Amino acid sequence: MRAIALALLALTAAGCTKISSETPGAGAGNSWTIHRVLRVASRQEPDNLNPLFGTQVVDVDLSMLWAGYLFLWGDGNELVPELATEVPTLANGGVSADGLTITYHLRRGVKWQDGAPFDADDVIYTWHQMLNPDNFVVSRFGYDLIAGIDKRDAHTIVVHLKKRFAPFADTFFSSSSNHPDSILPKHLLSRFPSLNRVAYNNLPIGTGPFKIVSFEKGSHVTLVANPAYWRGAPKLAKIEYRIVGSDNTILTLMRTHEIDFYYRASEAQSPSLRAIPDTRVVLTPFTQFADIGINAGHPPLDDIRVRQALAYATDRRELIDKVSHGINMPGDTDQPPFFWAYDERTVKYGYDPRRAAQLLDAAGWRLGADGLRYKDGQPLRLTMVGYSGAATVNAAQVIIQHEWRQAGIDVGIKQYSSALLYATKANGGIEQTGRFDVAYEEWANGGDPDDSILVTCGMAPPAGWNIYHFCDNQLDAAENAALAEYDRSKRKAAYATVQEIMQRKLPFFIIWYVRRQDVVNTDFKNYRPAHAVSPFWNSWEWQI
Repeated sequence: MRAIALALLALTAAGCTKISSETPGAGAGNSWTIHRVLRVASRQEPDNLNPLFGTQVVDVDLSMLWAGYLFLWGDGNELVPELATEVPTLANGGVSADGLTITYHLRRGVKWQDGAPFDADDVIYTWHQMLNPDNFVVSRFGYDLIAGIDKRDAHTIVVHLKKRFAPFADTFFSSSSNHPDSILPKHLLSRFPSLNRVAYNNLPIGTGPFKIVSFEKGSHVTLVANPAYWRGAPKLAKIEYRIVGSDNTILTLMRTHEIDFYYRASEAQSPSLRAIPDTRVVLTPFTQFADIGINAGHPPLDDIRVRQALAYATDRRELIDKVSHGINMPGDTDQPPFFWAYDERTVKYGYDPRRAAQLLDAAGWRLGADGLRYKDGQPLRLTMVGYSGAATVNAAQVIIQHEWRQAGIDVGIKQYSSALLYATKANGGIEQTGRFDVAYEEWANGGDPDDSILVTCGMAPPAGWNIYHFCDNQLDAAENAALAEYDRSKRKAAYATVQEIMQRKLPFFIIWYVRRQDVVNTDFKNYRPAHAVSPFWNSWEWQI
């Protein structure tokens, strides 16, 4: 993946006068800049600030500001040591020859934001909380493969695995996981039998560069600099994250310069965003895709031919051109075309209305006089869910609705807040409880190609995110082979089998791969977004 070079503007020399951290225009190129205060807005509202329970991309992104991970995933597409000092490998002896023992050396001198020292007990405690059956964590995948953790000393732990697990270093309390879990403070939480409802989840304390001082649902999250951060105090004094329910409202806030950073800006707004004075647009290729998730447990979607027909009836090129204005990238499988695990030989579903019609005919859905398809007197009607307030989602759903209607399928659209759509099964999430036919959804994968949490039989909710009622023993076998193999060429072969099965049986199909679009004040410096999991890996360096 080719990293995007960001043009770093020359810093304006500051005068000798002491400047308030909230003085508009002080030391800046734009009069509307507030020195050392970054004002961010996004449509997404966090459902839980504790990554163990949060199910949304925004939960992870915000955690990069306040929480602590053993490793971060940087803009150079590699692990960056954070709370651990070295990535364990076979070469450096951190991974044993049999792949079953992994040694971590923890960073010394790190403090929690309340002043308590961070050490090995916190890592071991958090692992126990991942396995605590009373905690409704998003997934225990990988953590349940640990037979035990030995504490060699306060800053050294030795992890013993039950079986070989190739992605372990990428996923064990690392931000490169497709669902990262940050380390929790044992001294604050060990008295609770369950962490599902503790106040910590709304006002967490971490080891990161910023401290959360307030979280008001539907309104904002406010963070201030952590002066005791182990890398040194961050360059920003404050980050104001505003929760705004509409992309159009955020566009207005950017135009009126009431915010500095439109985070994950809608692709549908691209022409308008490029015209905002004193801002720049940052585009970042990302291991994130938008897809149509299919509830294969619902008739008629339990018929593979119907699922394949939906894929052939969807014009991805039209969606990329009209909805994303050419920003997003074509993709076919759960592995991005720019990633080593991608198999270019996989089955591809080009836009082919004739083939869609043939498959629907073969499945017994015949075209009626009104243009709809019928079987046993019942029309072919589907409900498509998506998240509300997003211009891109709205536009994409309308186009897909029209394309499928041309194929004889009547589609109703229902939208929910992203918090409700992606909530856990215990909290009544629409996807996890299976209350949909098809879903416009997004998934951000990690630095490792493993996303078995989406499709293996054992990952049905609440264990994981296989919301598709999809189970295939051959696919499970290929996934398990890829997870057990440390040799990349052998892993690639296993992932080719995974892609072949998924493309043939279609628990979901890809619409596009995302190029994340951010719009920023030209005074905002050192924003170097990563290409997987979260772009916010280096917030201690941000300046405005």
